[in-house]
Amino acid sequence: MKRPGIIRMASKRNALALFVLWAVGFSFPNYTFSRNQESADARVDYASAREGILKFENVMNGVINSSFSSNPFAVVQKAKGVYLQGYGISFTFLINIHRAVVHTPFGQVRTRYAVSSEEKIRRIAELKDKLIQTLQDGGDNFPQLRKDERVVIIAFVEDSNFPGETNANKTIVMSTLKKDLDELGHRNDRLKEFKQRMKIVEY
Repeated sequence: MKRPGIIRMASKRNALALFVLWAVGFSFPNYTFSRNQESADARVDYASAREGILKFENVMNGVINSSFSSNPFAVVQKAKGVYLQGYGISFTFLINIHRAVVHTPFGQVRTRYAVSSEEKIRRIAELKDKLIQTLQDGGDNFPQLRKDERVVIIAFVEDSNFPGETNANKTIVMSTLKKDLDELGHRNDRLKEFKQRMKIVEY
């Protein structure tokens, strides 16, 4: 007579045990991930990272400014960097390519002067080559990065062109692994190989 009650009680205990095991199993990976993340954060020297970022910002801005010295208004936003835990360091800047190729002592002036698409493409390509060289030579600014982390330069190119001109708006993303910077940094004889290892996307 008591057997059904015993079976029901045993079933409830089994269900409770399974729930406890499920709850522990579900929370344990999160706990482990949390502990691992805290440990990784503790190893990051953010002060050192910031120092390296500032140094490379100054170098980049010098290269960008020299590229458009004929019209400083071409540089809309200077290069700024940020460290992303687990990924690496990213630098972004914004230029106006139309202002860069229109030469006038008065800055941006509404004129009928038409800028050829070939001229815009040439100036963008020149800047890209200079930044790749700068990146290859500047890898020693980031000693705190892991080998599998990246340094990324993102150039936003806008074109406040005039009617009839080809629009040159684009985004250029240049990315390299820290291990490639360590191996090929300051090696001008291996610049071609360094470019080949980089990831370069334009859209």
